[in-house]
Amino acid sequence: MPPSLDPRRISVVTVFAALTGGWRAFRRFPASAAGFAAVFALIGVAIFSLLLHLGLAPMLLPLAGGFLLVGPAVLAGFFALRRAAEAGRRPGPGDVLAGFRHAPRGLWVLAGVCCLLFLIWVSDAATVYSFMIGAGDTPVGEGGLAARVLRFHLWTSLMGAVLAAIVFCITAFAVPLLFDGRASLVQAVTASVRAVFASPGALLVWALVLAAAVIATIHFPPLLMLSLPCLAFASDLLYLEVFPPEG
Repeated sequence: MPPSLDPRRISVVTVFAALTGGWRAFRRFPASAAGFAAVFALIGVAIFSLLLHLGLAPMLLPLAGGFLLVGPAVLAGFFALRRAAEAGRRPGPGDVLAGFRHAPRGLWVLAGVCCLLFLIWVSDAATVYSFMIGAGDTPVGEGGLAARVLRFHLWTSLMGAVLAAIVFCITAFAVPLLFDGRASLVQAVTASVRAVFASPGALLVWALVLAAAVIATIHFPPLLMLSLPCLAFASDLLYLEVFPPEG
């Protein structure tokens, strides 16, 4: 591992400073950032509408949490927007496309792993749903259906937390390191895991902020147009604190 991939320890103060910086970055070019995030807000509306139409409302929470597994796959677009602004250009859709077009192969491999874990998560949640809730023929008034839904959300939350923790450790800093071409796939993942364990307290707070913000806002998808860019920009700023570029 080159010295530039030795993670710096950070504090909780750094995490909240990054969040403040993410909000300031969003305010500099809100139209471009919100426009890109609107794509995922529309996808969320379509998925949630389908679940409600099919009578699968209890699956809303597991799918909302599942976004944490695939979220790292979309960061390249937001990173490209912020880097364009830092270079003195006016960010636009072309920068988003360029960010994905020029993404290294390792970043796509990591995105594929995230999507695979998401599919595993959805399959597991659907299996638990079929066993715990099934057709939902027990009246809520008798406490049967309500209790089953509560147990379903408890067990799926515990399962999802394990997968989300794995994804967070391997992608928290691997995605920007790969995006900047500063490391190979193995080096980026290793450096990311080392960074998480180097500052466990601060990174735990960061993980909880991500989880709470995404799960809360994804239940009302239009809010993703605000939360998703701010969190993505904050993630980029936090990465630059942990792995500052040479010079």
